[in-house]
Amino acid sequence: MDPIDITIPRECIYQQFEDQPGPCPGCGNPLQSSAQTYLVATRRGERITDSFFISGDMGWFCTNCPTVVINPDRVSDMMGTSLPHWDVGSEFAMMGIMNLDAVPPEQRHLPLSEIEPLPLVPFRQILGEASAPPRRKTRLRPTGTRQKPSRKRKRKRR
Repeated sequence: MDPIDITIPRECIYQQFEDQPGPCPGCGNPLQSSAQTYLVATRRGERITDSFFISGDMGWFCTNCPTVVINPDRVSDMMGTSLPHWDVGSEFAMMGIMNLDAVPPEQRHLPLSEIEPLPLVPFRQILGEASAPPRRKTRLRPTGTRQKPSRKRKRKRR
């Protein structure tokens, strides 16, 4: 497989698929999966909520044109397991790819959120819609597994 040049600004296309997305929707050439780090921004209605860095092989890159196909269901699954203090909105947008090779050596020990300037290669255009899964209030058990919310009803105070 050819290495993916993530320094090229790309068009991001959301497309739901099972195993592989098929040919590139832009030019019809084959797509190649590549694990990258992405910046994802979320919102709830008109209000912007948190932004996150996520890593994975959810991006399928065209070997011929600047297109990346991303399965929004895969991103939603990753965002469905967040910490209680995070404010994950009901909608999200993939903002771009983090060019980790562009991080200066003296900043490589820092968390991504503290690196300046942020080595983001923004997407030129984002096509399609993406929504995060509905969120339920859950508690984390000491083992890290998720527990369903209690179904107890609150009593009215008089």
